[in-house]
Amino acid sequence: MRMNRQMPVIIFILVLITFVNIYPCTSFIYKNGEFLFMGHNFDWITGTGLLIVNPGNLCKASLVDSSETPVEWTSKFGSITFNQVGRELPFGGMNERGLAIVQMGLNTTVYPSKDSRPVIGACQWIQFQLDNFETVEEVIHSDSLLRIVDTNSKFHYLAGDRFGNSAVIEFLEGRMVSYTSENLPLPVLANSSYAESIDCYKKKCDTQMNRSLFNFCTAAGQIQSPNRSNADSPVDGVFDILNSVSQGPLTKWSIVFDISEMKIYFKCFETPTIVGERKIFLRPPGEAKIKIVSLNEFSFSCHEKVKVLDVHDPNDGEVNTYFMDYSKEINLEFIREAFTFYKNWGASIELNDEIIEYMAGFPESFHCMGTDGK
Repeated sequence: MRMNRQMPVIIFILVLITFVNIYPCTSFIYKNGEFLFMGHNFDWITGTGLLIVNPGNLCKASLVDSSETPVEWTSKFGSITFNQVGRELPFGGMNERGLAIVQMGLNTTVYPSKDSRPVIGACQWIQFQLDNFETVEEVIHSDSLLRIVDTNSKFHYLAGDRFGNSAVIEFLEGRMVSYTSENLPLPVLANSSYAESIDCYKKKCDTQMNRSLFNFCTAAGQIQSPNRSNADSPVDGVFDILNSVSQGPLTKWSIVFDISEMKIYFKCFETPTIVGERKIFLRPPGEAKIKIVSLNEFSFSCHEKVKVLDVHDPNDGEVNTYFMDYSKEINLEFIREAFTFYKNWGASIELNDEIIEYMAGFPESFHCMGTDGK
């Protein structure tokens, strides 16, 4: 699983950090009676991507540089994730036990220095958690098992589980910092540190010049509303909150993880087509229909073909039946499309075909455990 060069996922994250202050994402945990949701806006330069059904009982290792020791594990749980730069490198998702995790950029992130723990990349860290755990407490305790390898992959995370627990996880000054229970008065996160964000909210600071703090404070106020009577359903209420922190054409995905009912509702807004120096929207920005994925309808067996869905599949409503069989070629197509868009948008990035091919073929090294444990 190792490679004798810097891995391309590191390059991608460097690009993400370049734009993090321009495209601040927003996430939150929202309880409405018996319903429990995680809402997430993915604000970015492109909305291309796949939903991937990740099976359980699959033997894996982390994608790391040859100078590091990879993490090795067998997935316990199946999950569905949103992936833009390839299978196994999700931006967020939910597993079959009701654990949901999403990432957002945080410029002040500093991961731990090299030690005896095996390592993993910042995106694959999400997949590891969804593969192995069902509670946020277990996610936090996993810090003793592994560390994120790249000091440039500046992410922090929001996690929630079916038991109603939530956590913000950050890496500051070389160590994990987690906020839970009484230390997490509002389960909201944007692209500023949680300490700075909650302090701003409590002091009612001026957020006009800081979109990240504006998103945090707006979402925090919304989830504390005693009722959302203007919404037709609890899910609509979550989408209303996401809409309140939308950045118009910059918001590419609005996702509602319905942890109580084990469903994912999402809207994918169009990424403009680039023609020369022009950016053309084929439909009005902000228009998107809701797609619904039911986790309980997937077997998550590693003995069956992995299923994927283009997030821009033209169908809406229940879309489980539109998932198609995964292939290395599909993975390659979406990786290439994502990085081509980054470059065309003006990001300084160069990936040769060998690296892209390696990323696309990386999951081919996984193998399914047999019934006898082999």
